[in-house]
Amino acid sequence: MTAQAPNIINVICHDLGQHLGCYGVKEARTPTIDAFARDGILFKKSFCTAPQCSPSRAALWTGRFPHANGVVGLTHGYFANDLNPDEVHFTRFAADAGYETHLFGTQHETPRPQERLSFQHYHQQKDAIAMAGDFVEMIKNRGETDQPLYASFGTFEPHRPFPHERVDALPHDQMTVPPFLPDIPVVREDLAAFEASAAAVDVAFGMMLEAIRNSPLAGNTIIIFTADHGMPFVRAKMSLYDKGLEVPLIIQGPGMPQGIVNETDMISNVDILPTLLELMGHPLPDNLHGRSFAGLLTGGKYTPNDSVFGEMTYHTNYDPVRCVRTHKWKLIASFDSAPRQMMAPDFNNNGKGYPETCLALELDGFHPPYELFDLEADPYELNNLADDPAHAETRDGLIRQLRDWMERTGDPLLDGPIPQAAYIQRMAAFKEV
Repeated sequence: MTAQAPNIINVICHDLGQHLGCYGVKEARTPTIDAFARDGILFKKSFCTAPQCSPSRAALWTGRFPHANGVVGLTHGYFANDLNPDEVHFTRFAADAGYETHLFGTQHETPRPQERLSFQHYHQQKDAIAMAGDFVEMIKNRGETDQPLYASFGTFEPHRPFPHERVDALPHDQMTVPPFLPDIPVVREDLAAFEASAAAVDVAFGMMLEAIRNSPLAGNTIIIFTADHGMPFVRAKMSLYDKGLEVPLIIQGPGMPQGIVNETDMISNVDILPTLLELMGHPLPDNLHGRSFAGLLTGGKYTPNDSVFGEMTYHTNYDPVRCVRTHKWKLIASFDSAPRQMMAPDFNNNGKGYPETCLALELDGFHPPYELFDLEADPYELNNLADDPAHAETRDGLIRQLRDWMERTGDPLLDGPIPQAAYIQRMAAFKEV
């Protein structure tokens, strides 16, 4: 490790999706993030691998899909999913390379962070602005040092119930209701609180950027702004529609071009770990599923993705679905009789507004076996073409492509239902009585 090794700062939000001004949301009060995008590289076609917190983050930080790394559902509480014993988290690579490693706030990849992760310093989860104050103090206290820094800054915002104590919400009539949602009072109320919660993240991010730019880190720091998955609304979070898989990806770093909006390349968050390793000069492990896009950041060689893949197995219940997305087409395959829209059981908090929204959209019944969407003609995925004879050849070709991906990456769903850790633990306890 040399003194020239880049510092790495990652900011990852809960549930943000691409609900930012720089992604075209007119009422979003995100001036700092928007300015950061104007001075960096923004990827329009940026996707996560799973539309829920733990599986997406585990894929991001291992470079391997959730069905392969073990995190097939949530890791906290009674869900209890965890990384497989041999999975290597990015913090291990950073620590082994001599980085000083810090975690601010949220990680969602393991229920045992002290055992499974390699952060040397853990900072308390607080609201985003207060936590940014802790980040600023850490930067000031480091002073001059040749040791490179890796810090992950995980905000709770804008996860439901949309905390925004330091930012006032806009009037509900100023909200633009996305075309995939019904224009009903509860949706407008939630959108206003959601926007205010995201605005609080923007304030916190501004504090962090100022501290970095006024410190020895300036000029040699890779800064990544992203989120774990799409916005927490019906037909978004907990679904494989684009609004569940779209995430922001904005990057600045030494030697990288400025003012770039990449509208063509499809990036999956499983690609981020190999990209960071390449930028660090670290060899890439053979078992990674992601593809480095460092060439897009440095002007080097890059082979673009012609498709990206998404999956969900568990969230609040079992719902095994997989998808393949190309530039034009999306195929979603469902493998069980699960409701068309998963809901959280807490209707006063995480599930607020879901019943009313589902009723307004007439989202009753169960997943069909296949959904096929022409994304150029139908970007909000409202018209399922899977049973249209005119598109049978396209559908079947995508089914084969999806099955090939599942085989290549060792998806256990091909061999039968996948148990999550809660079942394994409860069955073991049941048998002991």
